[in-house]
Amino acid sequence: MSYPQDSSLTADEKLWGMLAHLFTLLGYVVTVGQYIAPLVIYLVYKDRSKFVAFHALQSLFFQLLALAVVVALAIFSIVTLGLGLLIALPALVALWIAVLVYTIIAAIQANNGVWYELPFAGQLARNILSA
Repeated sequence: MSYPQDSSLTADEKLWGMLAHLFTLLGYVVTVGQYIAPLVIYLVYKDRSKFVAFHALQSLFFQLLALAVVVALAIFSIVTLGLGLLIALPALVALWIAVLVYTIIAAIQANNGVWYELPFAGQLARNILSA
């Protein structure tokens, strides 16, 4: 799918759109940073730039979706008395790789001024901002 590039965006908007995604990677070093960083960027830019707000909100939703998958896998492992770990561990590795790859792609696209949508989270963010 091809996404249009918005030439009316400022360099500052592109930068903060990119940082909304990249700061989530710091969350894996700083506890809950992957949720706080995009939330703060969204709250600061929600009335100033729809582009930055869109990227920050979808970044937050994407991280929350990843958290929901981790919680579901943990519950599955507990319910199966640990046997679910045979499925959960490879799934967690795949999830971590997918989150890393999609975060980097989204950051690059935001820096290019593209309204790129992350899977699941992008459409939700678009719907919330257009309401």
